Amino acid sequence: MAPKTVAAPAYCIFIAGNFAVGLLVTFACILPVRDLLANRDEEIAQQRMMLARFKAVAAREAAVQSAAKETAADQGEFLVGKNDGVISADLQTRLKGMVEAAGAKLRSVRNLPSQTDAQARYIGSRIELFGPLAAVHRSIHAIESAKPYLFVKVAAIKLAPPIGQVGVPQEPLIEAQLDIFGALRIEGREK
Repeated sequence: MAPKTVAAPAYCIFIAGNFAVGLLVTFACILPVRDLLANRDEEIAQQRMMLARFKAVAAREAAVQSAAKETAADQGEFLVGKNDGVISADLQTRLKGMVEAAGAKLRSVRNLPSQTDAQARYIGSRIELFGPLAAVHRSIHAIESAKPYLFVKVAAIKLAPPIGQVGVPQEPLIEAQLDIFGALRIEGREK
């Protein structure tokens, strides 16, 4: 007997059916699993980076704690220092830093005579600053919200003449002269 030959269309249908099942398995099972594993690998890498950052922060805990204790000791309610000259110089340095950090320009800073009342003695400085209204506002806010507490007892604020070309719109500049005092604890008095 002669061998039977399979009809070409049946053979093609068999191959096409197997190919379709293979594509179905690939798109329904294999690709989603591969994407899931890739996403998990990415999440693991991100979590490893976060863990490394947390470990770095935890390793610096002792340094942070000691710095926090030093800062807390330095940030009392009263100005401290070895003598009035040191305290006054420290006050002027603080004021300069606050003004410049707020974006204003400091023209001058000088000592004021100390003042005393029944509860505290005050050391002061007069600063002259200028800048845009927002920068002067930020400067005054930084001074009044600082610790140790500082008090603006006198303020003279005026509009500065425009700098630059005439007719070019610019933000108005403000000049301010502030008398700022900080309290010293009188020896022998506690809270």
